Amino acid sequence: MAKKKMWGGREFWGFGSEHDPDWILTEKQKKIQADLIEVCRVKIRPQAIICDRKYEFPRESLNALAEIGLLGLLVPEELGGLGENHVCCSMVCETLARYGCPSTAMVYTMHIGAVANLLFRHHNSRRIKELLSRLDKDKLVGTLSYSDPVTGGHFWFPMSSKVQYVDKETIQLLKFGSWCTSAGNADWYVVQTISPDYGGDYSNLSCFLIYKDEVRANTDDWQALGMHGNMSGPLVIEGKFNLDRMIGPPGDGRMSNDETVDPYFLICTASVWNGISLACLDVAKMHVTRKTHADMGMRVCDYPTIQDYFGDCTADTNSSRAFTFMMCQALDTNTNNNDWSLYTDLKFQARAQLFHWLFQTKFIAAKNVSTVSDTMLHACGGTGYKIELGLERLLRDAKAGWVMGPSNEVIRQIVGKFVLLGPESIDFWDQHPNERMIHHELQKMNLSEKKKLVKALLEDVQAEERGAEAKHPFQETDFENPFNTCPPAVNDQVIKTNDGVNHAPALKPDQWVPLTLQSNKLVSEKMGAFVFSLPNKTDHSGCLPGQYVAAKVTVQGKEHLRYFSPVSCPDDFGHIDLVLRFETQGVMSCYFKTLRPGDKVDFQGPCGGFEYEANQLDELTLLASGGGVTPAVQLIRSILTNNQDKTKITLLYFSENYNEILFREELDQYAESEKRLRLVYTLGEAPENWDGEEGFIDTHMIARHIAKPNGIRHKIVMCGGPSMSMSCLHSLRSLGFPSSCIFIYGQCGSELVKAVYGKNVQLATHRCDNVV
Repeated sequence: MAKKKMWGGREFWGFGSEHDPDWILTEKQKKIQADLIEVCRVKIRPQAIICDRKYEFPRESLNALAEIGLLGLLVPEELGGLGENHVCCSMVCETLARYGCPSTAMVYTMHIGAVANLLFRHHNSRRIKELLSRLDKDKLVGTLSYSDPVTGGHFWFPMSSKVQYVDKETIQLLKFGSWCTSAGNADWYVVQTISPDYGGDYSNLSCFLIYKDEVRANTDDWQALGMHGNMSGPLVIEGKFNLDRMIGPPGDGRMSNDETVDPYFLICTASVWNGISLACLDVAKMHVTRKTHADMGMRVCDYPTIQDYFGDCTADTNSSRAFTFMMCQALDTNTNNNDWSLYTDLKFQARAQLFHWLFQTKFIAAKNVSTVSDTMLHACGGTGYKIELGLERLLRDAKAGWVMGPSNEVIRQIVGKFVLLGPESIDFWDQHPNERMIHHELQKMNLSEKKKLVKALLEDVQAEERGAEAKHPFQETDFENPFNTCPPAVNDQVIKTNDGVNHAPALKPDQWVPLTLQSNKLVSEKMGAFVFSLPNKTDHSGCLPGQYVAAKVTVQGKEHLRYFSPVSCPDDFGHIDLVLRFETQGVMSCYFKTLRPGDKVDFQGPCGGFEYEANQLDELTLLASGGGVTPAVQLIRSILTNNQDKTKITLLYFSENYNEILFREELDQYAESEKRLRLVYTLGEAPENWDGEEGFIDTHMIARHIAKPNGIRHKIVMCGGPSMSMSCLHSLRSLGFPSSCIFIYGQCGSELVKAVYGKNVQLATHRCDNVV
């Protein structure tokens, strides 16, 4: 007879031990599970309710896991870990989600994936070994940042990242992450980007180790149906790092995906969903066995319908668990019980051949937990709908399973392709055209349509050929300024105004100048404006309109750098004005929050950006979103305060809502008094009686408000995130705008243009006239 399962001093109120497949566990693993269940009972389960209600990161729960050695679960014993295998890892994730907290289990899943990535190539890295040996002792939680704002759930395609060698010992890195669990809360991060010298091949991937004080993250906006403790949010990493931060050799990221991150992510998430299914069954059993209907003389569990519910859900959940544990056993067999020394051979692969099976574990478990949580709600009726029972929270957490990338829609297509067309049909990086589909679509076209297509294809070919031939040798060599054909111009002239006063440049491109904060204020709930005094009241900034500057601060002995596009005009004598969006994690953001008038910050510039000069364009189109509007504001101010400048401006500006439109009153006043400015707002959430545009900037919106290519001197400047830029690029290309007229702020701008227009197209330059 099965041993009675206890919950403290009482018998456990859910499923008994007869429903647990203990026979797959070693005695050591059974002890780990028993210790974990007790920690869940005493610490983690009570904390789960608080984290859910208050959107708190489960740090206390993770600390409790460290105290029983579970942050180092996979770490070999010689490095101070438990040296456990895949089966144990799955059991821990399932147990944590079932008896403790699903949010903590998901945070732990990402930690496990990050640890596995480090273990894959830890053998010759002193830095990685040192970190792995401290995980439990110093309670160091890791996470993964693989997703990309442009490619979403296709986390294997980091289109908004960039890396290049600075010298033999240093790399410069930029990483935009769209969804990062534990963003800003984890102590260390494994991030995936393209490799240095990746050559346009997005399957050429590399991974890097990054620490907490090197990331910018914002989780204040994290509001979701469930998993409230995850604190998922966007992440930005930019800076120069020692080459020993690279995990494994360049280009090793693809293999590390197949051998560590994907397998562990899939089995751990499947285990979390299985754990939530069991938690729903446990809670529902407690209710239906205690709740009675006096008029019928029956408990709820006595109804055949309820028994059918439980029988169906139990069988399906145990089928999912059995499949997951079976795959863990297969992984243990292939890796000699998770022996990381096998990977001293850089070509060794043991897990990759099981990837199609592993995808199925996540699909089945995520599908099942959605059904089980719904069914148990039906079984519990109105009581289940109430917060007190705890089923409502589990149901909300369960819904993350289906949509978490890769979503179940993506997975079943991958599995279906694999079954029907073979593994070679899985084209993660869009490298192999489907000629059968192309031929089929061509048969639908009449002669006129085919001629039109041929003409367009020839134009594309010619554009790429011209671009390859005309590419400037300097372009794309400057990491920060990929459009530049030369170093940023410097306005080092002394300007003499009509009053006879000489105005000298204040900033220098090659040295730091301390500036004093004159004033600061909030311009919205999440953004602040800062006015810094230049050294002399008569100074100009030394920049051209459109250029950006760098700020540097030292915190705890470490220098931190951040780039800013000023909103003040370069010839606003005596001061430079900046706007900063505050983030929950980011040294510069937190530092600027503490600034008070009289404090000093070091500045340098100009550092790059678009270089505007009066009357060199007939039209300037500015496409902006959110806080990215700052360079557009400076350009508008610079043009409209110069009565001799005849350039016409169109600003198409997306904001989430009306109240977050930056500089709205000033922009509206300009639009009313200046024929040179056409102003178009588009809102994500439009108020009643709004007569502007609604939704993201799209093809139809651009076609309505921006003049089509007609031979005029026209430049389109984008200032927003990678997602906005990529969306607008597709629209501009479909409307016939050439790549050579599009400038994008940001280090990845040229790569985004090439991703849409072709890898050899002619790029715009950083100047109005495109002279190289």
